[in-house]
Amino acid sequence: MRMGRFVIDTHVHGQRVAVNFENREEKPDYATLSKLMWQAEDADQADDDAEIVTYRNTDRLLYDMDLYGVDMVCLQPGFGFSDRLHGKMVEEHPDKFVAFAHPYETNRKAVAGEEEWDIDRACEEMDERLSQDGFVGIGEMLPFDPTITERAERIPWEERHDQLRKIYDVAAKHDVPVRWHPGSVNGGYERDPGTLLPDRRDIKYAIDLHLEYPEVPIIIDHGGVQGNWRKNVEESCNVAATYDNVYIEIGNYWSDLIKRPMNDPNIGPEQLIWGTDWGASWIATNNPANRSTGEYDYPPQRWTQIKSRGLQAHQADAWGTSMRQIDKYAREVDLPADDLNLIMGGNVCRLLDIDPPHKRLFPEYI
Repeated sequence: MRMGRFVIDTHVHGQRVAVNFENREEKPDYATLSKLMWQAEDADQADDDAEIVTYRNTDRLLYDMDLYGVDMVCLQPGFGFSDRLHGKMVEEHPDKFVAFAHPYETNRKAVAGEEEWDIDRACEEMDERLSQDGFVGIGEMLPFDPTITERAERIPWEERHDQLRKIYDVAAKHDVPVRWHPGSVNGGYERDPGTLLPDRRDIKYAIDLHLEYPEVPIIIDHGGVQGNWRKNVEESCNVAATYDNVYIEIGNYWSDLIKRPMNDPNIGPEQLIWGTDWGASWIATNNPANRSTGEYDYPPQRWTQIKSRGLQAHQADAWGTSMRQIDKYAREVDLPADDLNLIMGGNVCRLLDIDPPHKRLFPEYI
């Protein structure tokens, strides 16, 4: 059974990094991989002996899309993911892919020590990218200087606020949304940008920018479930309940957690979207001991990285896991199909100006 009339995953990592750890001295763990990914070269431009390459994971992505009835996906950047490759993927499959922009070249040069990171240069790169067909927003997360993790340097809100204004200026110019990313994934990194950036530590900072740029929509990555998820989910819902054009990704929510925004009369299905993090290096884990509580304080399932298991080598089945949780919630509360259609694609069509196959597929009223 399909999950909706026109299904869009708003959070997909369609590239993958291959590292030849056998010929390297580094230990193959998540922290090491995150650093090495910035050194990756595009596979279709790299030499045959390149040890770290980024390649398009298109075939596997299209396979899962066909298998699970996913009609379109929004491609998200990652550590070392190339906007050039995203542009090529969109060009080859314009009916399947759109992409979010990120200052890939600016970040990569900063990590390599070739140039000092500069917010103006980053915004110029995103401005250029968003001028191309198929690029529809800024994300994943709001751009930042990636070298702060090596320096373990906390950025004060005043400085970060000035950076974010420039990012929002680009978004407003192109009439596209920005993505806020509260928290960071557990089990992965020794130095986490989630502890260094105020906008990663506290989603409530989004209010400051939203008051200045009310016309710029906000997408809350993962709905706040990464890192300190109890606090992040609750505060994400509070922000969405206050402002209409704030959208929460629920693809990583377990069935009981979906009740939190759905039961809020100021959020509901109109501000929820489906985004799973397909292609990311984390897996779904369950917690049977707490399954009987029925409260979201003790999740029966969550997505995370588990250091003791080592690096994930397989392609985690994000859609199978996510769809089962949404289906479980929908069946428990007898969710009308019209509401589910909004969450699974209708809201995104409106937000990103995507044309579905037919008009009048999603709820609208005269």
